[in-house]
Amino acid sequence: MNIITTVVGSYPTNSFKAESLNDKLTETLGLYDPFKQAIINSVKSFVKSDIDIICDGQVRGDMVKIFTSKINGFEIIDNTAYIKGKITPSAHPISVKDLQLAFKTAHTLNPQYKLHASLDAIFEHEEKGIKGIITGPTTLIHSSMIDNFYTSKENAIYDMAKALCVEAQELEKAGACAIQIDEPFISTGAEEISISKKAVEFISESVDIPVILHVCGDLKEVLPDLLKFNVDILDFEFSGMSQNINTLKKSWNKESKKLIGIGCINTRLDEIDQKETVEKTVKDVIDIIKSNNIIIDPDCGMRMLPENIAQGKLDILTDIKENGV
Repeated sequence: MNIITTVVGSYPTNSFKAESLNDKLTETLGLYDPFKQAIINSVKSFVKSDIDIICDGQVRGDMVKIFTSKINGFEIIDNTAYIKGKITPSAHPISVKDLQLAFKTAHTLNPQYKLHASLDAIFEHEEKGIKGIITGPTTLIHSSMIDNFYTSKENAIYDMAKALCVEAQELEKAGACAIQIDEPFISTGAEEISISKKAVEFISESVDIPVILHVCGDLKEVLPDLLKFNVDILDFEFSGMSQNINTLKKSWNKESKKLIGIGCINTRLDEIDQKETVEKTVKDVIDIIKSNNIIIDPDCGMRMLPENIAQGKLDILTDIKENGV
């Protein structure tokens, strides 16, 4: 059995003020990046815990604003995204530079981290990779207010998906080993599943690298449909939503070739998980999917946790990877 580890997304972070003379000079020129050090710190934590597939730590803001603040058609007012016109791609890639910084930082610490790493090589523990993370079109539109142009959320979702295709393709060109699409709104039933499926597949079919669909929350009403999405990996919350294990047992098709990302670390828990509890979650899912290639990760992002707690949670994943369940 090959077990690899990944992170879902956000990690505890702070922005950094310019303190050195060089940084202050850069700031006066409008070139200082207050989040650069936060990305470096997140990546150092991932490498310290020997995570196989890392990201940039999503340090620049919440998962909605990161994209709506850059994609054309939106305006941020009082921390809320308003759709003011037709949604079209950002003029520049949104997260490519952060992915490149994440790679440079990780590769310096451990040369196993490579651009364009293949999933097969990662499972063989020959390479480690950096994935690009995109907030999904359904979640972005349902987190925004339609103020103009669109008379329905459906068309806005499709235009958002098309805009995100460009971002996914840029991340692929930059060396991402996979694209993760975050769609927490799918489990809420806020949108027709057929619309969300079509939108996700616009993105997944626009790239040639593996696509991960991360859906947290209770999957009871949506899992049979999610298993039909044209993506390579489905990543779910199992620790904080233990009922999803029974839902998976009822819905899983033993002929399925999809990989399941096993969210086995409770990110709502403000303390380091008990290793035995994490192991049981992993075992329970493995007993259902009966796969030789296992991906384990936290349930969701860890932005709200203390950094030492987040690091401890990641270390449990590495322990399980090294010693099995």
